Amino acid sequence: MYLLIINFIVDGIILIGMFLLFMKDPSREEMQKQKQIAREIEGTFQSYLEEIREENRKFEQNTVSRRSDSLTEKKEEVSGNRRTKSEDPIEFQPPVTESREKVEFSEELKVKKMAEEGKSLEEMAKLLGTGKTEVEMMMKLIRRQQ
Repeated sequence: MYLLIINFIVDGIILIGMFLLFMKDPSREEMQKQKQIAREIEGTFQSYLEEIREENRKFEQNTVSRRSDSLTEKKEEVSGNRRTKSEDPIEFQPPVTESREKVEFSEELKVKKMAEEGKSLEEMAKLLGTGKTEVEMMMKLIRRQQ
């Protein structure tokens, strides 16, 4: 009988100890920390999204007001000048750019063009300022590429 009572007391102490160990489990604390961090990150994202939405609303309002202002100006312009789109066509004129860069062709391309023109090796070498053997090598390379 005494052993049975001692056994129940020991079992109770063991159960209380296991419960306390479970409550102090580091993995459980880590999970709680991770959940807290996840909530903080979610809150941060929500605030960023709200800021972006607000910026988009402001941008839309600005573009709508600009459009309405430009339409009002165009209507005033048309009514003041009494012109319609069919009377005053708008033509696109691309911007004129001045190219000051000179395009230089490669030696191989120059040799190929001269060969097509029927020039001799000596003439090609003289025009390019190189030797005949170099021109011959370029000709061989050109033939291999074709």
